[in-house]
Amino acid sequence: MNYDAVEELMGVSAPWIIHDIRINKTYQRAEICIGMARSGWFGARRAVQGFAGHHKVWRHVNMGQLRCTVRVDFPEGGVLPGAPWAGDVQAPFTHAMGQRIMKMLAEGIPLGSIGRLMDLDADMLWQFKRGIDTGKLGGDYDKVAVTAKPEVVSELDPENDLPAADCSIWHDLLSGDKDLEMRNLGLRLMLMKLRQQYSSARDDEVRMLKAQQLRTYFEKNQASASHEIEQIRGALQ
Repeated sequence: MNYDAVEELMGVSAPWIIHDIRINKTYQRAEICIGMARSGWFGARRAVQGFAGHHKVWRHVNMGQLRCTVRVDFPEGGVLPGAPWAGDVQAPFTHAMGQRIMKMLAEGIPLGSIGRLMDLDADMLWQFKRGIDTGKLGGDYDKVAVTAKPEVVSELDPENDLPAADCSIWHDLLSGDKDLEMRNLGLRLMLMKLRQQYSSARDDEVRMLKAQQLRTYFEKNQASASHEIEQIRGALQ
């Protein structure tokens, strides 16, 4: 196994090294073991520091057809790297996997479908989404630059005649800066839930996710939410 090549592909760099790769062909799984290089051991390229078994394991993006997990050994109380192959200490997924899941959630794809498409455990997905929604996770998923309150975009999407996803009106609704006269009970309950999650969010990317989820609701329920949609359109004129 060419460890240097795998490190290059995954973006693993000093002081971190891959010291073991375990492949289970029967179950189509791979575990990548990463630790901090041990200094002073001439010729021992894969020698790593021991931390009395203290480690964290995350589900990572697949390696070809192999379901991949990453194990990182690090000192207790130490700071984990913000690299794509690592993750939040409370998260079940690496940053790279978390980013993919968040993008799919923003597109309105249900958890069950995400699990089937990406071959992910349902409990781990639920744990991840719960952490995002309650603000326990999210601060480490800021690799994509976004803005919490973007500039107003007045153009409407020609496909559904709704404001574009990056329009600030969605954030205004979620922050409570703007209210609607609501006749749709489902929308009222949905907005209450998203506002709570929006206020608990730890970073702009999670807030953007909530804005996209709100827009997706309007897009899928244009007939029953027509009264509220007209108010949104009127606010842009």
